Amino acid sequence: MALLASFSQVDKTTHNSHKFGFKLSPTNYGYRKAMIEPFLITNNLFGYIDGTIPCPPATIPTVSPSDKDVVPPSQLNPNFTTWLSNDAHVRNSTSRDLWLSLERAYAPHTASREYTLKGQLLRIEMKADETASAYLTRAQEYATALANIGEPMKDKDIVMVVVAGLRDEYNSLKSTILSRQHPTAFTELHGLLADHDYMMRKSLPSVPTTQAFMAASNSPMNGAVASASSQPATVQDIQQLLGQLGLHNQPTKAATTQAFYTNRGSMGRGRNFHNRRDVILVTSPGSCYY
Repeated sequence: MALLASFSQVDKTTHNSHKFGFKLSPTNYGYRKAMIEPFLITNNLFGYIDGTIPCPPATIPTVSPSDKDVVPPSQLNPNFTTWLSNDAHVRNSTSRDLWLSLERAYAPHTASREYTLKGQLLRIEMKADETASAYLTRAQEYATALANIGEPMKDKDIVMVVVAGLRDEYNSLKSTILSRQHPTAFTELHGLLADHDYMMRKSLPSVPTTQAFMAASNSPMNGAVASASSQPATVQDIQQLLGQLGLHNQPTKAATTQAFYTNRGSMGRGRNFHNRRDVILVTSPGSCYY
């Protein structure tokens, strides 16, 4: 029986220098699993996970040198101690038990789990404030979760579902993808959506500086300032009108002036009725001129 080699101090330092700090969830379990597996394989640790390096027995039976009834005691298996040292388990009997417990917790293969994941992926829609990258990441998490429970969806079907859920601003891109002779891979969608977003931003008209200045000049605030600046001219017109009517007005302070016109009838000599047009000038509360 071949002896297992214990990890050297250099190996242990290498293993401990790669700490993966993240929070597992049913949606990101597949992504994190795919990230950790290469590290375990390249460092000769994956055999402890997938069961190809099983735990050896604690003792080795010895063979009696003769046919006597006395059976010698079993010997301690040196591989057992080495295997336990290399396994470095956490909260489980072995690393494989830990690996399987995580799989049962975050990727359980149940009918309800399969129904939920397929429903989420088939009804996926791009939110109003969601970026293209975030939308594709969400779809990838659903697809990976389905693959983890042994129910993977075809790549072309995932593309069809994701394209159907895009917002209306991507309608032109939808037609382009669906009219392709060869099916589009899911990995191509990232570049296609990024190029579409860039072209949409580039096609937006830029407002020149002069137009922006004119728009600011025609704003309601500027209109109010213009009305205020034209107010003195209106007062001058009213004062000129008062002079023509033989009235004089010298207000001590600026006030809002309003003019009202009324028709009054009067009885003259010979009982003739004459119409007269009067001007009522209001310069301030309590001041009226006729």
